[in-house]
Parts: sequence; structure tokens; C-alpha cells
Amino acid sequence: MNRSNPAPNARPNTTEAESDERRGPRRLPLEVQIEYESTEDFLTDYTANLSLGGMFIRTDNPLELDTRFRLSFRLPEGDRNIDTVAVVRWRVAPGTNGPMTPGMGVRFETLSPGDRRAVEKLLLAWGA
Repeated sequence: MNRSNPAPNARPNTTEAESDERRGPRRLPLEVQIEYESTEDFLTDYTANLSLGGMFIRTDNPLELDTRFRLSFRLPEGDRNIDTVAVVRWRVAPGTNGPMTPGMGVRFETLSPGDRRAVEKLLLAWGA
């Protein structure tokens, strides 16, 4: 496999340090319920992790790469939902060999200043 052009549903094998460098912001292993819409349905799934830049959503039906969609979630001990627009940056299809859970990595396109502070506060509190 050519590392510069990986298969769309696979992630290259890297060490944890390389993975952290590539991913940018630290990720907090966190399971929160999220709601989002596809072109056909309103869906409910759960996160596997969260960072200031995005999250990994566990799902057996990941959206297509580069799909933009609205999503809503509530942080632990949060008093309101965070509503944002996200884009699918990578996906793991069900049945893919390897240790990854099926789902999709998404990047937040918009976070209000208050929502950004709430995510930062949680990440700092948990040491991520």
C-alpha cells in the first residue's frame, strides 16, 4: 500500500507517537450520545473519543468521505447541547480487518466560542 494514498476505509499502521503527531490535538476517550442527520434519516450513535478539532463516531453505517452534516451532543455535566457542523475525514467500514471499530472520524467545521471553551475545559480537566 502506498502510504501517501491509503485506501479510503483504512488507516496506515503507525506507532502511537506518530499517530498523535498526525492527529494534532490530544483525544479524550469519551463516550457520549450524539444525534445527527444523514440524507435519509436522523441518527443516534456514540463517540469513541473527542478532541478540540473533532471526534470519532462509532457506527456500522459511516457517512461517505467529505460529507458535511449537522450534529448535536452534550458533554458530561454539560447544561446544554453543542450543535455544530462536521465533515467526515476518514472512515472504517464494518468488516475491515484490524483493531479499529467501525465508524467515522469527523472534523468540526464550526464551534461557537462558548462551545469551544466547554470542550477545552473538559479536555484540560481530564488531562487530554
